[in-house]
Amino acid sequence: MAEEIVICHPFHPHHYLISQRHYDDKHDHDDKTSRTEKYHPCSTCTRTNFTFFYRCEQYPKCEFRICPACSAMEPNIEYPAHEHKLSFLEKIGDDDVECDASHGDYCKRGFHCDELDHTASSFIFRCVPCDFNIIHLLCGPLPCTIQYEYHMHPLTLTRLVVEDDSGEYYCDICEGKRDERICVYYCETCKYVAHVHCLIDQITRVLKDDVDGADLILSSSTRRENDTGDEQAVVKMEIRMKTLKDIVESLMGEEKERFEEHFDSHDGSSSGTLPGEYIFPSDADFERYVHSRFDKYINFRRLKLESSDLEVKVVKVKNYMVAWHLRNDLLNLLDEHGDQVIGDGLNLTLGMRSLAFNFLCQVIYDMGRTVKRDLTEDVLRDWYGYLKFVKRMGFRIKFVYEQLEKFKHDFFFLQLSRLENDIPNKLFDKKSELQQQIEEIEAKLQKCKELGAQ
Repeated sequence: MAEEIVICHPFHPHHYLISQRHYDDKHDHDDKTSRTEKYHPCSTCTRTNFTFFYRCEQYPKCEFRICPACSAMEPNIEYPAHEHKLSFLEKIGDDDVECDASHGDYCKRGFHCDELDHTASSFIFRCVPCDFNIIHLLCGPLPCTIQYEYHMHPLTLTRLVVEDDSGEYYCDICEGKRDERICVYYCETCKYVAHVHCLIDQITRVLKDDVDGADLILSSSTRRENDTGDEQAVVKMEIRMKTLKDIVESLMGEEKERFEEHFDSHDGSSSGTLPGEYIFPSDADFERYVHSRFDKYINFRRLKLESSDLEVKVVKVKNYMVAWHLRNDLLNLLDEHGDQVIGDGLNLTLGMRSLAFNFLCQVIYDMGRTVKRDLTEDVLRDWYGYLKFVKRMGFRIKFVYEQLEKFKHDFFFLQLSRLENDIPNKLFDKKSELQQQIEEIEAKLQKCKELGAQ
């Protein structure tokens, strides 16, 4: 019998692994059929077509097994929302696997699109010890640039490319429609745009190579196509095991009271739609009405923070701690405005300033990823609420309010357009409802007449 080989592997770091022929399990029988039935899959790739494997020294208490091919791999891809490096592995099994992508990634947002499903390919990002899986390429770290053999220039991963106001945008590879909310690979020189899923083969080749130190970037962190700066090239994926909740709980005294005054209570949810009885004779009437609703909200509403919002991991950016998906937005903000944006907030503790930067950068982050058709009253109200807190902390954020006013203006006309379509439909539905009631009353009246005639 061959000498056993003992190894230690990062896919199963707590126990040693011992080499074993695939049919030498002491519980197996001698006949060929039972041996085939007793073949155990690799715990990493689920394959069974190998002659030997490594099993956990704690077997049968621990049934971890790894095939020779997987034993040659090591985790080499950093993902800021997970404490361990990930591996880029081929997905062999047919079992449904949930995507564990973190806050801010595409599958956790409030909309669904075919482009996301198209990137659930035969490969996944995986942390084997934690059974942590990212099944969509769009949710994981992607190459900053891709060389496509049918285009002369490198294509750069870009968060948002909107060529015009038509509302219809296309991929130059497949010539199919694309959702402008989804990142693309883009050549600014040629205005050439490509779906991520149209470049899966090229992306897969890069990720299967040794990517330690390679230029990988999260699509949720990329900058706009007309931004400049070297930060886009490489994302520093250094993570600290701390959350926003830790920062909130560190507040003391007056700062704790100021925070709870703004976020601890909630005066009720808003509908996001206008009451059916309001019909506006002019655009000015409509705008006055909506302004009044916003003003009432801004002055009286207190925002509620969900526990999931506070469990987001934070990273250190210069002297501040912010949610990991906001790190690029804070870097860009500080590069452009410096500490001047803090204003009178310099008197605050570092924790309170970090929270103010979190809410400020969250608004900036959301603004960069929200298109007109996704604007709702609740979205705008939350933005106003976050900025109200930041302003109360003494920050100078006039430039953000100016951008928010543009979104509010777009929302007014979007609502007006929706009303122009909705009011005729509502009138038709109301007319149909009244007609049905008339017919029911006439039927009852006819029945009464017949009974009276008897």
